[in-house]
Amino acid sequence: MLERWLRGIERVHRAGTRGEREAIYRFRYGVYVEELKRAIGGVDHRRRMVCDADDEEPWSTHLYVGSPDAVAGAVRIRVWEPGRVPPADADTLSLDLFPNAAELRISEIGRFMIRPTMRGRLLLPALAHAGYDLLAGEKAADLAFCTCRPGLVGYYRRLGARPYGGRTVAAPEGLEVPLVSVLSDEATFRRMGSPMAPLVKRHFGRGKRPPVDSAPFAHLFRDDDRSVETDPGAIWKELESRLLQPGEGPQTFFEALGEDVTRRLSEYGVVLSTPPGTLVTREGHAEKELFVVFEGEYEVRAGGRKLARLGRGAVFGEVGFFRDTGVRSASVHAVSGGRVLVLSRKFLKELAGRDAEAAHAVLFQLGRLLAERLAQATAHA
Repeated sequence: MLERWLRGIERVHRAGTRGEREAIYRFRYGVYVEELKRAIGGVDHRRRMVCDADDEEPWSTHLYVGSPDAVAGAVRIRVWEPGRVPPADADTLSLDLFPNAAELRISEIGRFMIRPTMRGRLLLPALAHAGYDLLAGEKAADLAFCTCRPGLVGYYRRLGARPYGGRTVAAPEGLEVPLVSVLSDEATFRRMGSPMAPLVKRHFGRGKRPPVDSAPFAHLFRDDDRSVETDPGAIWKELESRLLQPGEGPQTFFEALGEDVTRRLSEYGVVLSTPPGTLVTREGHAEKELFVVFEGEYEVRAGGRKLARLGRGAVFGEVGFFRDTGVRSASVHAVSGGRVLVLSRKFLKELAGRDAEAAHAVLFQLGRLLAERLAQATAHA
């Protein structure tokens, strides 16, 4: 029933002509360059397109919704034969951690975007649904990888992608999280409420393709082997032990919020490990995530000038979090290895619907933080 529903609402097309592909490249320019201000490769400002070397390779397939005159959403799917993943992509996806990677058909889902005015509709699940059908069927892929900004991890998890022990990706615009879907893992798709769950039996099982043997890399999904933590219980324990114990310095953001509100917030974020030198967020890039330092030291720079060094309990990203455009006013790098809690702006709306008093407390403390930083900036002007 879900499949008929999705297909009846949003029809997904495969780009088979140059005109269709170029329409997708122009669509990307509007989203990546004009809306998100991303520093990505393959930008052609004269033609107002985003197209990289992989886009025209035989291992790439482009899906889209809408029409060539009005693309509403698109995704690129790359599939490689066993043992044929290019070294740069293998490194990005941390394939060295998968003992049997050379025996598997690996795929990567990227350039996944929806037109801003169309977000909130069924375009994303329709594209994901069609992508799964293509990968598990015609392309006979075993694993589907993707990377995303920290604030989008929750969306991808609901589609069935799982964080694993892969290294975080230092993309030009900031930190990205690697995720993977085992295409035959029906139990995980169902547990996550993924719309792909009903499709698994169509492609895997008796008389069809055998399920992927995930035993060789099952350890990569354990909490202690992952660079990203998504379990609310584990996040709460870390918050409690690291940020609710009074330190010697000024009161931290979470100390000011108190235990009850902080416990609420642990349900909405993800925690990332950041190796030394990692660009966490980039000046001028549009995103709406808030970061809280669990441990480590982070340097803030804007316009080539060092503004601050932040440690335990410090908050950054609040300017982009509040601005309508989401454009960042500064870049932040990890000076030492550390861990940060990431909260997307959507969490505040969801929290307000469940606990208005807690949402008010968060807004008040963020307002206090902004006022103090504005006062400091004015004093040093």
